[in-house]
Order: sequence, then structure tokens, then C-alpha cells
Amino acid sequence: MRAFYLAPALLLLALLAACSDTPDDGVIRDALNQELKQAHLDELFQVTEVETAGRYPEDDDHVALDVRYTMEAQYDLSEYSKAVKRDEERDAMDRFAMVMALAAVRVEFGNFEEGDNFEQERRLMLERTEEGWRVAQPETPTGPDS
Repeated sequence: MRAFYLAPALLLLALLAACSDTPDDGVIRDALNQELKQAHLDELFQVTEVETAGRYPEDDDHVALDVRYTMEAQYDLSEYSKAVKRDEERDAMDRFAMVMALAAVRVEFGNFEEGDNFEQERRLMLERTEEGWRVAQPETPTGPDS
């Protein structure tokens, strides 16, 4: 009779262990901050809060998530843009690319100040790698039809 009660408990534990391998909000925040770093915007923004609204596992190594998150400006956009333009340590092409990226940021968020927060909402695809979870990059088509 004891096994009758123990079996459901063991099944529940197994299910919880399987679910715990999915990324939590801290892992998602780290992946979003890594995405900002790859876009060279990690000095300007930091993801501070994450809320997962929906999880849609694709397979063991991919999960789609509906997320809401907050990005906090680490600098005033105008001052940061001026600093990038004056940064002699960056080569000219890198500075140009950064100025163009910052122009796109200004179009999207306006001329913000340090400490301003921006609420974002999107569907995010995460993939498991040897280094942990990261934002999956969309596959680019290759071949004669692309």
C-alpha cells in the first residue's frame, strides 16, 4: 500500500527535475545581456528584470519564450554618443558602426538619460550550448534559392 502513495510522489519529483533544466529568469536575463554585448550595446543598456509569460519547448536544446523585460540605460544617450565619436581607441569603421547603431537606438527610444527604463516584450528563442543557454540567432538561408 505504501508503494501506491510513493509512486505518484516519485513521478512528481521526476517531472520537477525535468522542468528545472529549463532556463529560469536569471538565465534569461544573462542571455539578453549577452545579446546586448554582441550588439555592442552592453555599456549602454543592462537588462534588470525579466518575466516569462509563456514557455514553448521545441526540443531538449531549444525553447521559445514570451518574455517581458526591463532595460536600464547606463548612460545618457547624447553623452554616450559623443564619447563613442571621440574614442580614438576604436578604429574609424568601428566608431562609424557604433554611431549608426546609436542612431537606430535614438530612433527607437528617443534621447534618454542615465537611469531611464524601457519595457520590452518579445518572443525569444533560446538554445542550449556548452557554455549554457543563449539567444538563438535566426538561421540565414543558403543555397541557390536564397
